[in-house]
Amino acid sequence: MVAPSPPASHPADAVGVLRGLAALGYDGIAQAIGHAQQHTGLAPHELAMRLGLPPDAIRLWEQGSYIPRSHYLLRLGQVLAEHHPSR
Repeated sequence: MVAPSPPASHPADAVGVLRGLAALGYDGIAQAIGHAQQHTGLAPHELAMRLGLPPDAIRLWEQGSYIPRSHYLLRLGQVLAEHHPSR
């Protein structure tokens, strides 16, 4: 019998990430999203498309006008981790 593979991310890891983000508050999350986007080189519309959101949502996140729901924050982390900027 073959044992099932462990999930890509452990639920405890996700909880820790969300707690850390919550501690940042609106401004901290907005700055983190902006820095992460700049680091990857993804344009707002590209990032929005990968998340299945309208581009305006990313702009609102970066401005701190709106905080993404937890599942979008986790998906954002996954997209940013998978994206390697072109050099």
